[in-house]
Amino acid sequence: MSGWYLEKISIEGFRGVNNEGAPLVLKFKSDAVNSIFAPNGVGKSSIYDALLYAITGKIPKLDLLPANEQGQGYYLNKFHSGNTGTIELSLCSVLNGNRAEIKVERASNGQRTVTAQNGVDGDAVLKEVDREFVLLDGETFREFINAQPKERGRSFASLLGLRKYSLIRQALTKFSNTVSFGNHFDLRVKTAKFSQYQTSARDASSGRARAYRELVGEDFDPALDEKVHVEKAYSALNGIELLKPACEGKGFEEVSTETCFELTKAAEGGEERTRYEALLRSCAALTEAIKKVPSSGSLTSLVELAIQRDAALSDTQGEVFRELYLSSQKILTDESWKDKTTCPTCERTGSESVLDHVSEKIASYSKVVELSGQVMKLGAESGFSQISDLEKLTAESVEENGSWSTNYREWISAGTINEVQAKAFAEYADEVKSRAAGKLKEQEEEKDVLEKGLPPKLTDVMQKIQAAKQLQESMSALRDAIQNAAKLEAELNRIQRVKQFLDGARDMFAGAEGAAATRRLNAIEPKMREFFGEVMHSEVVPALQRSGRAEDINISLEQFWNLPNVSARALLSESYRNAFAISVYLAAASLYGGDAKFVVLDDVTSSFDSGHQLHLMNVIKRLFARPAVPDGPQVILLSHDTALEKLFNTYNGEAGWYHQVIQGTARTSVLPQSSSVDKLRDATIDFLNSGNTFDGAPRVRQYLEFKLQHVIHKVNIPVPYDIVFSDDKKMAQNLITAIKNAVDIHQAANRLVLENSQVNGLDTALATIVGNFVSHWGTGQGQAFTAHSLLGVMRAIDAFADCFKYEDPAGSGSRKFYSSLSRR
Repeated sequence: MSGWYLEKISIEGFRGVNNEGAPLVLKFKSDAVNSIFAPNGVGKSSIYDALLYAITGKIPKLDLLPANEQGQGYYLNKFHSGNTGTIELSLCSVLNGNRAEIKVERASNGQRTVTAQNGVDGDAVLKEVDREFVLLDGETFREFINAQPKERGRSFASLLGLRKYSLIRQALTKFSNTVSFGNHFDLRVKTAKFSQYQTSARDASSGRARAYRELVGEDFDPALDEKVHVEKAYSALNGIELLKPACEGKGFEEVSTETCFELTKAAEGGEERTRYEALLRSCAALTEAIKKVPSSGSLTSLVELAIQRDAALSDTQGEVFRELYLSSQKILTDESWKDKTTCPTCERTGSESVLDHVSEKIASYSKVVELSGQVMKLGAESGFSQISDLEKLTAESVEENGSWSTNYREWISAGTINEVQAKAFAEYADEVKSRAAGKLKEQEEEKDVLEKGLPPKLTDVMQKIQAAKQLQESMSALRDAIQNAAKLEAELNRIQRVKQFLDGARDMFAGAEGAAATRRLNAIEPKMREFFGEVMHSEVVPALQRSGRAEDINISLEQFWNLPNVSARALLSESYRNAFAISVYLAAASLYGGDAKFVVLDDVTSSFDSGHQLHLMNVIKRLFARPAVPDGPQVILLSHDTALEKLFNTYNGEAGWYHQVIQGTARTSVLPQSSSVDKLRDATIDFLNSGNTFDGAPRVRQYLEFKLQHVIHKVNIPVPYDIVFSDDKKMAQNLITAIKNAVDIHQAANRLVLENSQVNGLDTALATIVGNFVSHWGTGQGQAFTAHSLLGVMRAIDAFADCFKYEDPAGSGSRKFYSSLSRR
């Protein structure tokens, strides 16, 4: 599809347009600049909002209202009984002239429904015309100047037709963020657990080597296959005659060491044997547990990391605020949140970017997260969690078993331990190790005494059985640790490959998107400067720069009279800023319009003075819009500016301009008043025919002033400046005087085009209008008129206007205004 023009819009029950049973219908010409004038509060912005909702499905200014204001409830007109808003668009294909009639409805529950006729895919067509510059209001382009460079760059990407690419780039940047990526995959926990598995494997491997040496009598050779070690271990255990019944028909790891102990007890019973066995196992357990607890160096490192983490945490406001900042960042980075200087939590607005502030706060938390990860890793690698094993072995009661260190182990595992806790834990760990060493010494001394009183062979057997038990446990623990570590390592490798892919994709996409944006930026800059120069007519040259691969776009002034390369935001007044911004938007729309071949501009001149308003309209008319620019867009202008209304009225009737006026209220209806003079006339006559002079008389005056101004515009009658620029001077008598003076001057110069009968008709009509109405109205006696006399005034007003028309062609009965008082 090569594009769409907007030919018609129909609105009912939406925003400020009630029109129940009689929709507001506005038609537009594709080969003309379309202007719509309405006083404030009539419904002009509601037309803009209706187009915005129909095309995009949302109205951001309502969606961003505080929750207590219930912005969603203001999509529909509050006075419409149907509780449904209906918007109908008629779009015309540039390619073949086919029309797409699309109806968009919004129900009271917020549901949006799109339907189309003749097999047209309404959603697809609306998606085609959904471009940033299709609907432009003054606030939007003012934000372009005030935005931070990164936000300006992102919004500008949409203008350049690169919106989808920019969104993908933002998504890739977000996904590849190291902190966010790590949080999503829980990398801190996984990495710490992997280190724990590796530590467990090393401990199990060391325990296996010691137990193997004690059982087999030779060093464990890692180069040999595990089967060789298992066979040797089995041979050593099965070689003890006393233990053969327990080993027969079983593999080494299937042999029950408890059964072996029972066989030993049966060979020579007694309490001393039982006590010796218990001491043997307790000493082995204590020895193994002592080897696994953290070293003094590890405890010192823990305290140092806790101190660093406390310092980093002091720069933040705690975990609750971290969640607040993360939520705020999510809102601020969403494209629907336009003003990055407005806080999403309190809605206060300042001069600095709230997003930058939030990002800095989150970055300070990143240091805390990094140090927490180091604590977790140190804990996993140094055996902090193993302190509980030693604690249980040295506890004096069941209640003490592992109870004291539980919280400390949890704080270390979560990486949240602070300085005070770390120092307390280090002191406690030293205390437990000291207590364990003392207990081990006592038990070994007692074991040595018992060992001397027992038969040597049985003592050796007991030691062999204990070594076999430790070997079995070490082999099982080693296999589990290796298996768990391998599984987790594979997962971490997959995650790392995803991270590498995202980083690569982000960098490649950033480069491609940046290059495309730079090319298009360079393409629009000459046209932007042309538009700006035609609007401002000064020796100021604006410039746009993109920061390499970054998304930032900076605005500056290449020339500020005789000053080169200076700040645009620091030096430009509001009119210059807005001229800069709208020149950028118009230049982008003219080059990268896509399938949207129409542009709707709502009050984009409100900050310009009158002279620059006229310059901007000339730029739009001559250099930007159809039909002056054949491949330019169809332009629809919405304005409440009275100075522009005069210009619109001047242009109206030209081949390339189409002007409409709307009037009404949100409570009743909004109607186009392109034929308002006829409606006003009909309504006035209806009041007078019914004898209602109270409502009829004021409308006679309104009708008179309208017809007098209409004659002045159509016949190009010169009037004093105070009438042109001051609405309070447009009183009927002033307008009549201006017209009469112009007629008299042309008649005296013998250049009057009016026929004698028309001149005489003017005098007759004026006698009725002035003598019977204007003079009395000026003295406050208007209500003294009868309905019949006012109907005569209405006829005289029409007759007065007809005196400035001639029949064209002759004999056709069709009449048109003279071009001026001196020619047809």
